[in-house]
Amino acid sequence: MEKQIVIIGAGASGVAAATKLVSNGFSNVTILEAGNRIGGRINTIPFGANVVDMGAQWCHGETGNVVYEMAKDKNVLAHKTEKHQSDGYRYVRSNGEEIPVELSKKITALIMDIMGDHYEEERKSYGSSGNFYAAKFKKALESDEFKEVDSELAHECMEVFHRAVNSIDGCDTWYELSTNYHEYEECDGDYKMNWKDKGYATVLDLMQNKIPDAKNPQSVIDVIPLTKFNKEVVKVCYNQPGAPAKITCKDGSSYSADHVICTVSLGVLKERCLSMFEPLLPLWKYNSIDGMMIGTVDKIYLEFDKPFWSENWQGFSCLWKLEQVKEVREDPVNGDWLEGISGFYPFNPLQPNVICGWITGKLACKMEEKSDVEVKNGAEKVLRMFLRHLDIPDAKKMVRSTWHSNPLFRGSYSHFVLKAEALETNNRQLAEPINDSNGKPVIQFAGEATSPKYFSNVHGAVDAGWREAERLINLYK
Repeated sequence: MEKQIVIIGAGASGVAAATKLVSNGFSNVTILEAGNRIGGRINTIPFGANVVDMGAQWCHGETGNVVYEMAKDKNVLAHKTEKHQSDGYRYVRSNGEEIPVELSKKITALIMDIMGDHYEEERKSYGSSGNFYAAKFKKALESDEFKEVDSELAHECMEVFHRAVNSIDGCDTWYELSTNYHEYEECDGDYKMNWKDKGYATVLDLMQNKIPDAKNPQSVIDVIPLTKFNKEVVKVCYNQPGAPAKITCKDGSSYSADHVICTVSLGVLKERCLSMFEPLLPLWKYNSIDGMMIGTVDKIYLEFDKPFWSENWQGFSCLWKLEQVKEVREDPVNGDWLEGISGFYPFNPLQPNVICGWITGKLACKMEEKSDVEVKNGAEKVLRMFLRHLDIPDAKKMVRSTWHSNPLFRGSYSHFVLKAEALETNNRQLAEPINDSNGKPVIQFAGEATSPKYFSNVHGAVDAGWREAERLINLYK
């Protein structure tokens, strides 16, 4: 098939679309990637004794997960172990006081119960997930089962719950989340499978058939020859009668295309959609971009010469007391971003000297503004504040993600918010193509944010890339 197809972005969705098109006979496929690597928000880098994932980390579930289906017979996934499950059972206060383990487990179980068993009830309610969750949590803590939880501890635990939701959903606050996300589905099965010794970048090899499968051998589809790197797209001109779309890059180069598949992140779309497309996108499409939201979830990896923690340590979730909140807010060096750290956890059995701290939302964005030295010192300060009974050395190395400040992403992953509900828009409209006068798609949209069922996940991004490739395959079949 000689139709010219240009894919903007070499993330999971762009790679998925390209490999699907090439394997179905399309010979004129070009990927324009603004950065210098493939993968997008899949970014596995060397660190410590092995690798770490700066973005996507776990294979989230099994049933209905296209990523798991590609990987399940290739011996590349490892199920979580008790030692490294990082479910945050240990709650530690910022004054060094540790909450009894059994109480921490009860509170964690309550949080999981509210988010899981009340799922259908939440979907039938109206308003924000924050209001729903907070009311359920407050009522439960007032019962006799939690009579040992006083008002101060209840507030601290509510904030643990809040930060957990922000991390899972990628939002700045749970009060912006809408309960009305009816199509979203979680894949049943192990939700925290890791990628053994190769990180999430393994999925890029899986899509290109670079991991042998004796039962079902397939031809390798290498996307690197299809990809032009450092090609930041600044303009897409379309809907000129009888003419192909014209894509112009920041370096002045331009490309023609019968079909454009745009897989850039929702953050980039929100920032650039008014200047990027000519003519302007129709209002219904603009509303879908404006209404949906993308937040920031960042990681801070610390490597030590040797563990200062015990062999069975599972990490801890932070309970911030007002005294320490005041202390960090008044710290002229580190600033208030420290209170955004929600916990530190062991990372991977292959990384015995590495722990990972998590931070979300506006405070994650503030963290990104700091230098590497400031972030390292700040993370060490938080560790010493919470784990006062331990002699914590300086970390050997530190690396952190910066998804919000990176102009090629402007966030970590998408979520469904009240604004989208008010504008009567959703992921499905975000996925709708812009057609020409003959009804043929000229501008198509993929990426995790365009997946109605699996937005915020890599398997949603892959599924969306395949969806747009199949749209063209079916068109020319």
